[in-house]
Amino acid sequence: MPRKPSASSSPQALLRAATKEAYERVTLLLTASYADFSPEQQRRLRALLDSEGAASPAKRAKPERKELPPRYWLPHTQETWSGRGRVPGTFLAWEGTVAHTEWKKHHPDERFPAYPG
Repeated sequence: MPRKPSASSSPQALLRAATKEAYERVTLLLTASYADFSPEQQRRLRALLDSEGAASPAKRAKPERKELPPRYWLPHTQETWSGRGRVPGTFLAWEGTVAHTEWKKHHPDERFPAYPG
């Protein structure tokens, strides 16, 4: 008979208990009824079980990220930015400086200095 978790159980403990119970149910069902599945269903089950972590949402949710080359840089700090995502704070802080104003006079169509390379 399954134990009822106490009210003071942590969420992690409750999740572990639920996962263990689900694993036991799935194992029992597959052991007892595998032969009753059609060959196509058996093939799909084997493919699902053979794939490493395919059912894991954490692995499926993270696409492989490649390192992007720098597109912009700040000459005085040597800080670089790929131009993707949020603008780094140092770039935002540089926009209000005298150095930015002087640079902008010579590069009116650019927001930040291009990375030399």
